[in-house]
Amino acid sequence: MSEAVSSQQADQPPVDGRVARRQRNLDAVLDVVLEMFAEDMMFPTIEQASKRSGLSLRSLYRYFADPGELVEAAIKRSQAQAVAVTHLAHIGEGPFADRLDDFVSMRLRLYKANGSMFRATIHNASNHPRVRDEMLKNRRLLRQQFELQFAPELAALSARAAASALEAGNVLTQVDSLDLMRRVRNLTIAETKAVLHDALAALLTPSP
Repeated sequence: MSEAVSSQQADQPPVDGRVARRQRNLDAVLDVVLEMFAEDMMFPTIEQASKRSGLSLRSLYRYFADPGELVEAAIKRSQAQAVAVTHLAHIGEGPFADRLDDFVSMRLRLYKANGSMFRATIHNASNHPRVRDEMLKNRRLLRQQFELQFAPELAALSARAAASALEAGNVLTQVDSLDLMRRVRNLTIAETKAVLHDALAALLTPSP
């Protein structure tokens, strides 16, 4: 090993095992909370999270002051995990049919991965301002993504038609709308995909 390499390694701070262990514990308990969301437990308590994760109440209360903080942290972890799912390569570029298919497929993947988290977010938003802020931020990002993906079609419409198409398309493709189709209407994935394809094509295609 060269002296330069030895010198660089000597200058690096040692990995703190306590910090790494704390992060593992945090990730474990937040994953447990996300599992509870999937079971329609929309506001898990710290006691419930402690029991299921095997971490002590004392430890969890060091990490989270109240259940609201626990829920908020779980929602943020789920959002971070969804970044790769929501990515659209070359957003707004290419033939409309390809962009439409990519967009609909992506939103259905997002729903599959994060549908239960979105339900928990909506459930807790009215009582927890930070959760509400996260929900509003997510809605804005999803709306912006729709607008960027279909910018060429929106630009080809009149101002009024473009504004209507943007708002209607955004509402139709928000995760809670997908939840309505999948869980309440009991549509299959193929049926939901067909509804989104047909509705978005109608919204974004200029009238003859």
